[in-house]
Amino acid sequence: MAGFYLLHALEKGGCKPHEARFLTSEDEDLDDKHLMECIVDWKPDVIAATLYLWNVERTLHLLRKVRRRLPFVKTIAGGPEVAHHHPFLFKTRVFDVVAVGEGELLFPMIIQALQKSRGTDFSTVAWKSGHSYSWGNKPVPAFSLRGALPPPGHDGWRPDRNGMAYLETGRGCPLSCTYCRYGHLRLKTSFLSAREVKERIQILVDRGAKEIRFIDPVFNANPEFPKVLKGLREINHRWNIKLFAEIQADLLTEDQIALLSEAGFNEVEAGVQSLNPTVLKRIHRPVRFSSLDKNLRLLTQKSVKVTIDLMYGLPGQRLHDVEKDLQWAWKFRSASVQCFQTLLLPGTELREMRKRWKIEAHRLPPYGVCSSETLTPEDVFRLEEMIHQKSPAEAMTRRFVGTRLPDLFKERVFLPADGTENPEKIQGTNSRRALLFSGAGLFAHRRDIAATIRRAILAEPHMLWQFVLNPEEEEPLDLLAEMIAEIRKHSSHWIDRFAYVSGWNRIASRRILVLLKRSRPYSASWIKATESLLEDHFY
Repeated sequence: MAGFYLLHALEKGGCKPHEARFLTSEDEDLDDKHLMECIVDWKPDVIAATLYLWNVERTLHLLRKVRRRLPFVKTIAGGPEVAHHHPFLFKTRVFDVVAVGEGELLFPMIIQALQKSRGTDFSTVAWKSGHSYSWGNKPVPAFSLRGALPPPGHDGWRPDRNGMAYLETGRGCPLSCTYCRYGHLRLKTSFLSAREVKERIQILVDRGAKEIRFIDPVFNANPEFPKVLKGLREINHRWNIKLFAEIQADLLTEDQIALLSEAGFNEVEAGVQSLNPTVLKRIHRPVRFSSLDKNLRLLTQKSVKVTIDLMYGLPGQRLHDVEKDLQWAWKFRSASVQCFQTLLLPGTELREMRKRWKIEAHRLPPYGVCSSETLTPEDVFRLEEMIHQKSPAEAMTRRFVGTRLPDLFKERVFLPADGTENPEKIQGTNSRRALLFSGAGLFAHRRDIAATIRRAILAEPHMLWQFVLNPEEEEPLDLLAEMIAEIRKHSSHWIDRFAYVSGWNRIASRRILVLLKRSRPYSASWIKATESLLEDHFY
């Protein structure tokens, strides 16, 4: 949607580039090598990237390589990850221009400035100058959501191949939570009217939408919220579209809860974060406890699935606080409960205040809080274990050893264990790839297998790898130990830094599996020992 918004802004602003191209879903599945070749083949004049905590490292790595092939290309960065005091973004000097906050007004002006070989003078835009970046002075003019969004009938408003569509009906957030940037980047809120929301929803439905997710930070903040629900009810009386939104549950009325159900909201997400008033005060998040319990119960009674969001690692939060919060949330039997590790996102007030609360966090994405003045690393481990026992994460490997591996990636490359085939080049194009080593006597080729693992990770450090043994016979567990040791030598992937992975010293991004051959006998004790070893090291 970010790219769609920006392209419309270019068209609306009278800035007509020769051609604007987007990565397709197939392109986005490519590994770095093939994605770079795709971009280089386009020979772009400008590359614009939206940065998030989950793609910033890979994007920097990829564009650094692209610039070696295209030294004259100009690069622009925007998105939630761009902040004035980012821990590493500016040190890389990969981007020519970076923009903080909303880009619809800024992007056309930046493109025009690049075309004329000059800069801009906005306080939210920095231009690379030598070995540093220079920020402007002027504030960005205010604008409304209605003026920013592409018109309802624009061809770009379409559901994806699965019938899922997204819609923003409110820009800005009425809350100012210290761990989030949204409420600080835009101080004023702007909303579509109920009539406009209904018109846009009807167009999406006419174009095949079966499910619509509202991406507003607080959907019920719209002053015309009851009218919005009534309009959705009229549409859904005929079409039965599934609807999802994030809400501030404590502010709902009984009539609004009834309307949510009648409008077709089969699921809502309610951010609670903590039940400790002191903690909530420190993160600037008000909650009306008198109505919270009642409203959550009413929602579940109306057959609206509720996901309750909690957090741990907030300032002043103690182990027993979070345990109490979890026990409270779990009493809503039909609700789902998510308890997130607090992240010290760049540009947030909480990150700036971390020394005051003695908060320690990882310096790289996802910037997860490891401890605080009131929460020890052991407390974090205990909480993650408690959460996992109640609701195991879906990303866990279901089986490491077997004749059928349900989590085995679709792209599979079979390699001889002795490393004789393509020693410098590993086949495949996908960013999720399984390398299978098949044959007898694999232990004898353990050094070659380890060397292949090393080449693979060094060539593609940001993709997900599976290294799969397909043995003719039982192999010594020392073979697996050497493979594990090789994987652990390399820099961590961003998904490995979440507490639910790192807390057990496990790895999620690069895993070892053992695919057994149906025609071969393997002892139950060897299978059990192999499974146990891999479970100890991989997620």
